[in-house]
Amino acid sequence: MNKRVVYWICQVGGWGLYTLFLIGMIALFGGENSITRSTLILQSIIYVSLILFSHLFRLHIQRKNWLDLSIGKLIPRAILGTFITATLAQIFIHIIIYLLVPLSGISGFSWGGFVGYVFNIFLVLILWAAIYFIIKFIEKNRNSELEKLELKSALQEAELMILKNQVNPHFLFNALNNIRSLILVEPEKARKMVTHISDLLRYSIQFNASEKVGLKAEIEIVKDYLQLESIQFQERLRYTFTIDPETENVQIPPMAIQLLVENAIKHGLSTQKGGGEIHIKTNIEQNHLLIEVTNSGQLKPIQKREGVGLKNLVERMKILFGHFAEFRLENSSRETVTATLKIPLK
Repeated sequence: MNKRVVYWICQVGGWGLYTLFLIGMIALFGGENSITRSTLILQSIIYVSLILFSHLFRLHIQRKNWLDLSIGKLIPRAILGTFITATLAQIFIHIIIYLLVPLSGISGFSWGGFVGYVFNIFLVLILWAAIYFIIKFIEKNRNSELEKLELKSALQEAELMILKNQVNPHFLFNALNNIRSLILVEPEKARKMVTHISDLLRYSIQFNASEKVGLKAEIEIVKDYLQLESIQFQERLRYTFTIDPETENVQIPPMAIQLLVENAIKHGLSTQKGGGEIHIKTNIEQNHLLIEVTNSGQLKPIQKREGVGLKNLVERMKILFGHFAEFRLENSSRETVTATLKIPLK
């Protein structure tokens, strides 16, 4: 429902209840005979006048931006404003009932009665103003929180795109280096590598705008990547997969497993004379997807620092999954290193 409609419903309904309260008090203390035509007209005039002046007071609050003031500056303005509004409302009411539309059966004008009426309206307006400011401050804080969340989301999306754009050139650079090293020596193998890299680039372009991809699609591209690398490493590169079928439809960051495999080859197998093995494993454990890439070799103290690709992957994981996602790179035995991704399942 429109905010203006809600406001007017509350405004009209609130002052309506106040008017009914006044009529009830007159009937209670004056008896049924006290509810005359003049009394009802008088209460109607009061009712319309209070709606009018409280609305004008609200417009004044908005025009002067009182909602942006501190509590210390707002309170004295609110008290003075309600007092002036109550006084003006009573002047307006008295002009109507004593000069413009004289009503029979009502007591004559007296300053004591005028001051009493002003004080009565002042108290009601103070209550009205307090409720109005509380509602507006709650609404303002809620809108501020929503704006912060929207800004945070926009910043995260921009950061995510930057990180993804850093990952792709990093991979492309390594792949092109592999082709360059073979293009003169073994052109046929270089041609096959170009075919494999075209598949990888097609995948990269296709999912560059996506935050997440299915694990099955990621595994297929990892196999292409390993076939490409095996042309260079030949028998020095051996790899196996243990993929739990339940994990194939889980959504993960694109190029995540490929980065782990690339890191295993670059910092593990390529540093060993006889090469080694890579094992990619996925399974579900305690409502989390576990991805493990284990390779032959050992981490040296200087190697425990993450490279650019892995840092970007960690940042993407934080953006997409917050603190619920984990990444570990450690010596899993005396002969192997394991990189583990732990991704929460929704």
